[in-house]
Amino acid sequence: MFLKFWGTRGSIPVPGNSTIKYGGNTPCVEVRNNEKKLIVLDAGSGLRELGKHIAQNGHEDSIHIFISHYHWDHIQGIPFFMPLYEKSNTITFYGEEFNGKKVKELLGHQMALNYFPINIDEVGAKTSFVEIKTNSVYQIGDVKVETRRANHSSPTITFKFTEGKKKIVYMTDNELHLRDSPHEYSAMEILEKNKELVEFCSGCDYLIHDSMYDEISVLGKRGWGHTGNITLAYFSILSKVKNLVLFHYNPDYSDEKIDALLKETLSVLNSENSGINCIASKEGMCIEL
Repeated sequence: MFLKFWGTRGSIPVPGNSTIKYGGNTPCVEVRNNEKKLIVLDAGSGLRELGKHIAQNGHEDSIHIFISHYHWDHIQGIPFFMPLYEKSNTITFYGEEFNGKKVKELLGHQMALNYFPINIDEVGAKTSFVEIKTNSVYQIGDVKVETRRANHSSPTITFKFTEGKKKIVYMTDNELHLRDSPHEYSAMEILEKNKELVEFCSGCDYLIHDSMYDEISVLGKRGWGHTGNITLAYFSILSKVKNLVLFHYNPDYSDEKIDALLKETLSVLNSENSGINCIASKEGMCIEL
């Protein structure tokens, strides 16, 4: 499998001098299997850049876009995705039904006439919309896709992609449950409160996880659906992941702040002799498994 990050930021795009290193676009990750089939994780503003890349470098037979949830930062790139307007393209959107509304209606809201000049029925590409559920398994070519429920303020799905012996977990907008203290960590407590997700991530090659806040900041935001970096470090140790990828950064965090976030997370992982490699995702970063 091959990964490329097109958007790593949470909440809102933040272009500017302070976000050059890690990028300011909202979530979008490209995944390609060994057959080069294109799977896209979330459709934030980074999707626009991916669309331009596709348009400039050739045709895609089919594009599969998985939506974790419908908060704006995860869908706002769709109206600006160039392949959506090409008749030769086939695009399938996967998402969860919400409040009795299906995927097409939920994604189409932002393309209503009072928001955008072209509605979702007027695009050129052949589109289809698939309702998916948690605790389920789907297949895209030779890639197995498994789903679980994340802990977020709006119903959110986390995904595990398996091809052969390689496994990637994409767990954005997830709040790991822990006591209200930034200084005391009990492995037993983290395991008990997050057991299903620990098991879901167990032994994966890459865990791409929400790291919206540092551990002090997250204390005042319980219930918002995001995780502090230190709790995440201990969670990754319990899950015995091979590589941890920090993702979905606070829009107020500068490149220097994310550097510090990474350094602090690595310090915990190393102090526990975990052997886990940790990297901070940034736009344009590629990973080959």
